[in-house]
Amino acid sequence: MNARKHFLIVNLIAGGGRCKEEFPRVKAELDRRGLDYDLHFTNEPLEAVDVAQMVIEAGFTHVVAMGGDGTVNEVANGLVKVGSSLPLAVIPAGSGNDFVRMMGIPTDPIRAIDLLESGTPRTVDLGYVVGDRYFVNGLGVGIDAQVARDVLKMNPRFRGTAAYLYAALKEVLHFKAFPVTLSGEGFEETYDLLSLGITNGKYAGGGFKLAPEASADDGLIDVAAIEDFPIPERLIRLLQVRGGNHLKLARVHYRQTPSVSIASSARLIAHIDGEVYRLPGEEFTVEAAPKALHVMTP
Repeated sequence: MNARKHFLIVNLIAGGGRCKEEFPRVKAELDRRGLDYDLHFTNEPLEAVDVAQMVIEAGFTHVVAMGGDGTVNEVANGLVKVGSSLPLAVIPAGSGNDFVRMMGIPTDPIRAIDLLESGTPRTVDLGYVVGDRYFVNGLGVGIDAQVARDVLKMNPRFRGTAAYLYAALKEVLHFKAFPVTLSGEGFEETYDLLSLGITNGKYAGGGFKLAPEASADDGLIDVAAIEDFPIPERLIRLLQVRGGNHLKLARVHYRQTPSVSIASSARLIAHIDGEVYRLPGEEFTVEAAPKALHVMTP
């Protein structure tokens, strides 16, 4: 068996600067262990997509994303769009880190390095905004997308779960519901929503258990549509979503499906894996991409 040779794609601004703080410690540990690696620091949005594609034919056995969910998203898109089977390892250093939470990857960067040496490849699904972009964890429309935007504008010293909770509490008081029609095989539904999550993973927004029944290898996407609530009630419902205890609420509509089409007369705001995302149009389709990515897991 060939020795492992890793290529690290590092986003130093991930996590509001957390990645920049953690990188010297991570590099020292990689060197201490004598791991064979090269690295690249990203400087622009979506740069990691192109870098991942260039790495494939350079003789590396593993690609490593160091950053947050957005960095993982870019690297995964680079691998999948060229049909690569190279395993992806993650050294988490972002704000939300929802993907590693789902995969059971340690959130401590040093502990995550263990998987570069002894991890096992797991084949997982992705979500796919048809004609545009893959996601590892989720596409969010509505209040959670606004929360993601608010977090990106915060002081870098205020980050992680606390930042997401603060932003969510603020938006609970101000966010306005939006009309959406959801359709797919055997269903068509129209609602006024606070939040629409289309997910591959269980978590969003730094640990909110938006899709508690989601599995990353079932060939399905999970659709969580949360209708509007009176403002005094929103805070209670927010806490229920945080713990994944919202599925029995009458105003929450949850389904697992191979694909869903979304249409709205409103101007929707969205995020994809925690990063601001411009939707491809007023109508678009999201589908599961089964067994699309290989991830190093415990």
